[in-house]
Amino acid sequence: MCGLVVLMKNKTTIEDLQFMQYALQQIKHRGPDDEQLYVSEQLILGFNRLSIIDLEGGSQPFHSSDKTCHLVFNGEIYNYLELRTQLEKLGFSFETSCESEVIVTLYQLLGLEFMSQLRGMFSLVLYDEITQELIAVRDRFGIKPLYYYHFDDGIFLTSELKVFKSIYDKEQFLDFKALQHYFTFQYIPEPDTCLIDIKALEAGTYLTYSLEKGLRIKTYATVELLPTKKTSYVLKEELQQAIVSSVKSHLQSEVEVGCFLSGGIDSTILTTCAKAFKEDLKAFTIGFEEEDYSEINEAIKTAEKLKLDLTTKTLNAHEFMKEARQAIEFLDSPVADPSSVAIYSIAREARKHVKVILSGEGADELFGGYRIYREVDALKLFHPIPKPMKQILLWVANHLPNMKGKNFIRRGCIPLRDRYVGNAFVFNEQEKEQLLSFYEPSHSFTKITHPIYDQIKNLDPLTQMQMIDLKTWLRGDLLVKSDRLTMAHALELRVPFLDQQVLELAKYLTHREKIEGVQTKILLREAFEGFIPAHVLEAPKKGYPVPLKKWFKNELFDEARDIILAPSCEHLINQQVALSYLEAHAKGRGDHSRKIWTLMTFILWYESWVK
Repeated sequence: MCGLVVLMKNKTTIEDLQFMQYALQQIKHRGPDDEQLYVSEQLILGFNRLSIIDLEGGSQPFHSSDKTCHLVFNGEIYNYLELRTQLEKLGFSFETSCESEVIVTLYQLLGLEFMSQLRGMFSLVLYDEITQELIAVRDRFGIKPLYYYHFDDGIFLTSELKVFKSIYDKEQFLDFKALQHYFTFQYIPEPDTCLIDIKALEAGTYLTYSLEKGLRIKTYATVELLPTKKTSYVLKEELQQAIVSSVKSHLQSEVEVGCFLSGGIDSTILTTCAKAFKEDLKAFTIGFEEEDYSEINEAIKTAEKLKLDLTTKTLNAHEFMKEARQAIEFLDSPVADPSSVAIYSIAREARKHVKVILSGEGADELFGGYRIYREVDALKLFHPIPKPMKQILLWVANHLPNMKGKNFIRRGCIPLRDRYVGNAFVFNEQEKEQLLSFYEPSHSFTKITHPIYDQIKNLDPLTQMQMIDLKTWLRGDLLVKSDRLTMAHALELRVPFLDQQVLELAKYLTHREKIEGVQTKILLREAFEGFIPAHVLEAPKKGYPVPLKKWFKNELFDEARDIILAPSCEHLINQQVALSYLEAHAKGRGDHSRKIWTLMTFILWYESWVK
């Protein structure tokens, strides 16, 4: 919906105003329709607008009628019409039809309690002239971004890190502890960023800042999964109704809305639901020329069944690399998820036709969709084995390089909290020590995951894995790439599965309502059986699969080698160790494609950031 920048300090200067104007230009892609600044002695609010609702009256910064509250707001509040009706019954009147006026009115009525009433995706910053306090809030899932820098006499907030690029473009400003985590997770887990002293406001939290009291951060909402019974008593019809209702809410717009469509169940559910409310719905899909690396045929089949207007796009290896370099620029922090390139490319195509797009992020985490979740059942055979015997099995697996099934034995013998860090696990600690000159042994991945495991130790293993993904992978990878790489083209992405009402049902689902045998998302599939096209219901999960495994042996070997051996990062990365992964992969000695792409992404990101 927009990009925002906010500065509060003892006394703003002309130089501050010039920087804020520059900052708005750096995130102009997030809101090309309008640009506004509000300036006072201690406050500057900047806003780039992408017009979606109340095209004429929704300008920001928004000011209350008594001029005591000032707001910049990025995102959508899907229950704002209900909130507005409730406020009108209490005697409040409204001059616009925009969400901003509802938010400000709600704050003036409820104070800090206002944020718990908001259902949607948002980051917002509000300044209260009466209390002289700034309040910044981020939605419970972390769908919309917000970063902050707290300095001696003030605070600065922004939607994207690239506003710092001209200031912090030297290596000394990089946070190498956070970047060490990148090589484990393929992204930097929040609240850390690639820059020292710059933090992400975490999902479901708010900060308050005043010149007198300083900075305080508190949690107002959490995302919890709480399966407590053998059966959740969530009805299939109830779940279907909640998702259909969420899709309907997410279609609120005064501009064209479309859907990303793959061959999988999540996007097909959303597209089928949206089609029921929007007859002229447009859908968009992308794939690759290589066989088994494209879901275009499945998407075409779905589009024919639903009578959709479907736009398709295909990438080859060299087109992929060209798009990748641009995508890495827009991501700001390194994110080594190859599907991000596909999202960036198809988002450009979609923006030619629509301004809002629906996408299926969050369904896997809430309903148990990842194939790795199936290992919980597979590893049960290790449960009766005494711990000393597991240690022996683990030693054998680690010391016999050609032993079949050694990774399975490792997973069965290592406790969940010490092996599962989320959907991606790229380099282990030993590999990072060999690879990175800035490796710090005391800063292992457990600093990120163990505090989460401590909070969820009473949950069953499957739910623990889901919670790790909800608190790390979803926030650090999926939602980062989906926001930055769609907003790069001024396309607003909405995620109907990440809805409070859907969560209220999903959080009670039991193991057998999520995983059974080799099948995932059991109850979700049952809820939409007969509703979505049958060919999708039993289809295996792909999700924009990228043929890097093949390309690094052929088309992209030379380019990958050149990037790995670039002199820009030779002081940070052991190039011979890095090159050994590529050469082993090319010779068929293991699939190292994820490691290679993580290295390439880091180097390309570093070269784009450090001058």
